Amino acid sequence: MAGEYRLLRKLGEGGFGAVYEAEHPLLKRRAAVKVLHRVADKDSDAVLRFIAEAQAVNQIRNRHIIDVFSFGKLNDGRHFYVMDLLEGQPLDRWIKQQGRVDVSTALQLLTPIAGALDLAHGAGIVHRDLKPQNIFLAWDPSGDTVPKLLDFGMAKLLGDSPVHTVSGTPIGTPLYMSPEQARGEKVDQRSDVYALGVLCYELLTGRLPFVGDTTVAVLMAHIIQAAPRASETCPEVSPLLDAPLLRMLDKDPRQRPASAGEALAALRQAAIESGAELNDAPLRLPRPEPALASEQPPGESDTLLDGDDLSATEPDAPRAVSGEAAPRPLWPFAFGLVALGGLLGFVVLRGSMAPRAEPAPSVAAVPRAAAPGASASGEAAVSPVVSAELLGGAPSSSAPPAAARVPELKKPKPHASASARIPTDLENPF
Repeated sequence: MAGEYRLLRKLGEGGFGAVYEAEHPLLKRRAAVKVLHRVADKDSDAVLRFIAEAQAVNQIRNRHIIDVFSFGKLNDGRHFYVMDLLEGQPLDRWIKQQGRVDVSTALQLLTPIAGALDLAHGAGIVHRDLKPQNIFLAWDPSGDTVPKLLDFGMAKLLGDSPVHTVSGTPIGTPLYMSPEQARGEKVDQRSDVYALGVLCYELLTGRLPFVGDTTVAVLMAHIIQAAPRASETCPEVSPLLDAPLLRMLDKDPRQRPASAGEALAALRQAAIESGAELNDAPLRLPRPEPALASEQPPGESDTLLDGDDLSATEPDAPRAVSGEAAPRPLWPFAFGLVALGGLLGFVVLRGSMAPRAEPAPSVAAVPRAAAPGASASGEAAVSPVVSAELLGGAPSSSAPPAAARVPELKKPKPHASASARIPTDLENPF
């Protein structure tokens, strides 16, 4: 349980926490619960500041900012918050499916986000992690597409904390990070304007302005390299759109537009001058398939909440996320037993088909007199005597004298035993 909500299944996981679908047992209200990773809880003051900022954002009551309506702590001390459960898909997945878009669609997508950012900036709150993964496309009952901004204050939560990494990943997303944020400097709303410029560039060209093989390479590109012109990256983009895009991507924050709304207004004016046909109607995108709305199949095991009591307290309640490992399949063991049985059967069958040894000729042995130089161990010396039948003579009823001993014959070598021996693990049975 996370507060009053029972966790049902994991929907996704990011650098700051994991999101679960949850349900209130009594009200049957569905919600999304985000559980922060342990590293985000090491600075309690930072967590409190994050909660205060989330409360401030909720007071804005903007349609394009997800509503957070509850906070709490798990039994192990990790913080969580409860928010609206949205049906749709994140913008990054939509971009992968659709590719680049025209300037009219880009403006329809990002104008509501720019308005939400400006409202938050007016309240003194900087997002610091604006990227397609943090923009969710939902659909209202009328069929209109409603972009919603997620994770307000999450990057600032860790940015104010002495902890600077999550699982070895730098704070924020390097592909959308402003130069001043990459240098670790103090940021303001113009850092969000820079990230908005990267997002505009990606939507219009289908490519990112700065890429690299490593995180450090990407960060250095943001700091040093000049942004390429969108019209050179994608010929379908009008050259008139280059200027407003490059201004948003300026290395100097003072040279960027003062607000997100101002940045998109300049882009819109350039689009009008280029002759583009803009659509001022609400955005209506095709709804995704139901399978696309979830990032993890129902019932998949989860290990993030190990140790938490998430079991359902009612017999008919939905199954909660389990932290136990899935049982191991038994077929490998059964296959191994069958193979071992076949190997043993082959070895036994092979031994039973081996030729049996002929019986050795009978040899009579009589004790001989101890020689003067008998061994010190006291063992009696025994000399084999050939039987009369083998020598062709008459049988003798008495042993010959010790001086006239019959020459000793070599003992016959023992024949191989007919019984099979099972080879050890280190021997080749074949």
